[in-house]
Amino acid sequence: MELTHSVLLLIPHYNNPAALVKSLASIGADEPCDVLVVDDGSVRAPIDMTTANAAYQGCGTLRVLNLAQNKGIEGALNAGLAWAKSRGYEWIARLDCGDENVSDRIARQLSFLEQHPEVVLLGGAASFVDQNGVEQFVLRHPCRQAEILQFMKKNSAYIHPSVIFKLFAVDTLGGYPLDVPAAEDYALFWALARQFKVANLPDVLIKYELDPNGISLGKRKTQLQSRLKLQRKYFDGSPAAIAGIARTVGLLAMPYELAFKIKARLRKEKA
Repeated sequence: MELTHSVLLLIPHYNNPAALVKSLASIGADEPCDVLVVDDGSVRAPIDMTTANAAYQGCGTLRVLNLAQNKGIEGALNAGLAWAKSRGYEWIARLDCGDENVSDRIARQLSFLEQHPEVVLLGGAASFVDQNGVEQFVLRHPCRQAEILQFMKKNSAYIHPSVIFKLFAVDTLGGYPLDVPAAEDYALFWALARQFKVANLPDVLIKYELDPNGISLGKRKTQLQSRLKLQRKYFDGSPAAIAGIARTVGLLAMPYELAFKIKARLRKEKA
């Protein structure tokens, strides 16, 4: 099975060209993928293509899909999936503006997928760094199917910018859902894990920048409400499902700053 000529790295962008350049510059020169940036109707800070092309040193082709108006991340991602489907791509990898790939991230994932052709969704670990690039903790999720499904009852078992997935599998589900704002990835990955074979690598595949001051409290509340909606949808009465709902309800009642400090401290202790 030939994978290396059918991978598209999908990056949504909205008014943040400096972060986009940082992400593009992190893509290794030998990574076997093309890159599509979906600009979600940026007006205040559009992409400077000269700078973007200079930053990208990969062996694939960099393209930009400009949306006429802002659709939100779910709409931007689905536009990217439609573009990829029309051009015959088989695999979609993800990266977000400001996050950075390790130089051989795509190659590592493809190596695993070639050995495990039944897997349609593969993620990995992330090094969470502060705004100076200093690592604060490494986040790893379960690697095997059963443990992933169990973890999903609490929260997503995937770090969205680290994943690669088979386009046909996501297409059968209708793409990213639009009815769970700010939790579109959680919804999609949970549905994939229930219907297909999925996995995670223990390897650190990306650097994920922590920006406590840049997080919207309103978006956090929306995300938690969407998470709760999904947990209720898939509720099976198990202790894990009950604990997952209780955890989300507790986070809804907790100020973001306190939740952030507690999570960071617990993850440092586990590292």
